[in-house]
Amino acid sequence: MPRTRLSSAAVLVACCIAVLTFCGCNGDGSGSDEVQRLVVTADWLNQSLTLFDYQQLVDPKGDADSSIVRTIDLSEWEPGPIEVDMTPDGKTALVSVGPAFFDVVPAIVGNPEIAAGGTLLIVDLESGIVDEIETKDVPLGIAISADGTTAYSANYGTSDARGDSLSVIDIPGRRLIEEVTVGSGPEQVALSPDGSLGIVNVSGAGGVRIFQTADVAGTMSEVVPTGTDPSDVSFLDGSDRAVVANSFSFDVVLIDTTDPSNPSVISATPLAGVDVGAPYGLTFVPSRDAILAPTNAAGPDLPTRLVIIDRSGDTLSPGGPAQLPAKNAPLTAAADPEGNFAFVAHIVDHRLSIIDLATGQMRAIEWLKEPGPAYVAVQP
Repeated sequence: MPRTRLSSAAVLVACCIAVLTFCGCNGDGSGSDEVQRLVVTADWLNQSLTLFDYQQLVDPKGDADSSIVRTIDLSEWEPGPIEVDMTPDGKTALVSVGPAFFDVVPAIVGNPEIAAGGTLLIVDLESGIVDEIETKDVPLGIAISADGTTAYSANYGTSDARGDSLSVIDIPGRRLIEEVTVGSGPEQVALSPDGSLGIVNVSGAGGVRIFQTADVAGTMSEVVPTGTDPSDVSFLDGSDRAVVANSFSFDVVLIDTTDPSNPSVISATPLAGVDVGAPYGLTFVPSRDAILAPTNAAGPDLPTRLVIIDRSGDTLSPGGPAQLPAKNAPLTAAADPEGNFAFVAHIVDHRLSIIDLATGQMRAIEWLKEPGPAYVAVQP
């Protein structure tokens, strides 16, 4: 059974939000018909979620103080939220709590003390109510179905208990539906736009597996080798093509999933190696037909970059890498559905990079004290 928590502060926040929503106020007493869009960060060792006002955040004059709407305290669950995703209606967040792989390489994030363990949380962003779903292994990657009813978590585990499972969760029912063994070290999972297929990386096997969501366990493909240290995965604008980032091969691999029982590699696109850095996260932006790939610096004196990979059919064309205004360890980028702005979370220096995708202009804000933010999601 899930455990539910609601603090008195969350009750107060929920009441205030309800008043602002129903009276059409924008917080300064004036009327507004515009619905507030949120940007949410998983603040990891700060043990919180931060909710930002999107419009304030993308304003060139906006800073942390003017952009933060509120925070949700998750200090009950150690070590802290590492990844976050939102349901399509923007009302609910799925949050994985755990160390990711930083308990193996803590030097990347400054050698902090990282508590053992982790879990999966379902957080109501309006009320602050938190439900806990206990998965077989400590979770990391999250994918949510287009109708917002089902979530999938790739359960990477910890350094002492490496995971090998993929969990299927009923979001409205707040319950675990199924757990499927997929192989050692599943990190990230993604769904096709129509929701019929899923892809999960299996880092311990050096590849990915494809499955049909109607029968996860019964349709799981064999591992398709993709390269060294496969990390993030994403479908493109249909169910027949997916991409995989190989962190230590320094490339992005295009996968043919036309036959989901027998997927194959189409091509590997290099990202220029150590000069650009190691990719981890991949975000497909349909409105731009492009993939966002932030890269981790491969040396102490090298910058952190964002590579925008244009897609035309089965051709992936990386653009010139742009230097981000914050430091190392970006796990992913997030973008608004219109493809106007992207956001990259940086664990090391507690900053969030904000990128105008039309002009290429960038800036960053800083507001946390401990390692984080680790992940960022944009409300649809």
